[in-house]
Amino acid sequence: MMVRETKCPENMRGRAAPKGAQIVLSPWNLHRHERLWDNPDGFDPTRLGTENGKQCQRDAYIPFSSGPRVCTGAGFAMVEAPLLLSMLVRRFRFELTDRVPVPVAHLTVRAKDGMWLKITERD
Repeated sequence: MMVRETKCPENMRGRAAPKGAQIVLSPWNLHRHERLWDNPDGFDPTRLGTENGKQCQRDAYIPFSSGPRVCTGAGFAMVEAPLLLSMLVRRFRFELTDRVPVPVAHLTVRAKDGMWLKITERD
């Protein structure tokens, strides 16, 4: 969640927000909005490569916020995450279990009962 303050009066979907009002933005909800994304709840690693995904990437994809308050660690995270993932996948095999994660949105999104995987070391 991100909190921003309005600089001028706004009207969003019939609701008035006076100057100085605090607005809470939820990237998790925005990234799964059914009026914006094709198959918003589906797992599709190629999602951002489609025409819909390219449009949404510009207008409705803010994993690190946007503008003057963008996360200063965004660039590092985009290098660090694939590097760590490649190191883990090279050394270990990851398999699903019968426990399906249920996403829960608090301040950040997490699985209600954790992420359950069977992890074995590769030969």
